[in-house]
Formats: sequence, structure tokens, C-alpha cells
Amino acid sequence: MIKKKNNAYRLIKANTPKLALIHHATGFSPNRLASLFLKVTAQEDLVIQKKTKDGFWDWKLADDTAYKYLKKEITAYLKKNVDNQKFQIMLENFNRNYLTKGYFGEDYQSLVNTYQIQEGPLKDFVREAFIAVNPMTAEMSPQERAMRNQRLGKISVKHWIGDITNYDYFSQAPGFMMSNVQQALQYIDLYIMNLLHEKQLDSELSNLSVNQRLEQKLIPKEPATKIKKLKI
Repeated sequence: MIKKKNNAYRLIKANTPKLALIHHATGFSPNRLASLFLKVTAQEDLVIQKKTKDGFWDWKLADDTAYKYLKKEITAYLKKNVDNQKFQIMLENFNRNYLTKGYFGEDYQSLVNTYQIQEGPLKDFVREAFIAVNPMTAEMSPQERAMRNQRLGKISVKHWIGDITNYDYFSQAPGFMMSNVQQALQYIDLYIMNLLHEKQLDSELSNLSVNQRLEQKLIPKEPATKIKKLKI
């Protein structure tokens, strides 16, 4: 059960439509998205305050489970709404108005391309180094082969944008490669933070939510069939 040490979970739940839309449209890491969301949230909104005989005390943000909660919420939201026509219209609007060069200096895809240009060589370097140090040999047991391939797979697999920095192998690359990836991510982080601050997007998502609730209420209910009791 999630401990209510702060308002992070309540705020994530309240902003799930916006966070889910940003994640789905940008491919941005849920882990990184949760971190940025909490950074742009005012501290007084995060802290839960209670009064005791000694005055006010508060629970500070003490754990790192916010991203797991965010991932769970946006997964559930997308599963329910991603094929909905209203969501698709909102997605098209988001791509057209918020991920373009006219919105924030440089279009989002250009920043992603720059990031991937830096991410590719880093992954290739670490992958080749791993294979050199851990070659496949005839003496290996099936379990050893499986473990070796699993570790290699973690390097080769496609990540959400920014997730590469969470893996141990990231720090095994040359310093300039790590620096190039981090620098490319800084520009993407800035773009995402700008989206999180976007009040017009909040208004559009609020209208979408209201319309969906109204449509749900307007769905006619099937008349209940009354069963006539037989008198004996």
C-alpha cells in the first residue's frame, strides 16, 4: 500500500490525462517524467502538513516510488482511452500545436534525433565491450547462456527516451559519450518541462474530460424489465 507521506500520488492522479498524453506522444521516460513533474510542482502543494501540540510538522518527499505510481496510472489511462476518438483528436492537436518548431523554438523530433545520434554510439560501445569481456563459449551451461544474453539484451533493447541513464552500463562508456547524451537530454527535459507548465493544454484536456463525462451521462439506459410476481 502506498504511504501518504506527501501529495505526490494525489497530484499525479489528478494530472494523469496530461502526463499520459505527453508520455504517449513523446516516448519520454515515465521515470524521468515523474521527476520533472515533481520539480515543477510547488513545494507547498507537495507537502502534507499536520498540526500537533508542538506546531506544524510535515512529511517530506522521502521515497522514489512516484514514477512507479505514475507508470501504473498512465498505463491504465491509455489502455482505457488510447483508441477513443476524442483522445485521438486530442493527440493530433497535441502533435500539431505542441511538438512543432513554432511552439518552442525547435521541434521535438529534432531534439529526439540529436539525442538518438548520441545514444547510438554509447550503446554500441558498451555492447561491443560486453561481448568482448563475456564471449559465448561452448563450456557455458544453459543457465549461464541465458543470464549472459539477458544482460546483453538490456543493453540492446530500445529504451524510453532518457531511461538509458538509469542502467549500470551507462557509466561504463567513455566520459565524453555520457556527457553528450546528458547534454542532449537537457534540451529534451526543458521541452517537457515547458509542456508541463502549459496552461492552455490543461484547459484543452479539461474540456475533453468534461465532454467525455457528458457523453457518458447522455448514453440512454436500457429500460429495466419488471418481473411480475405470481401470486399463489
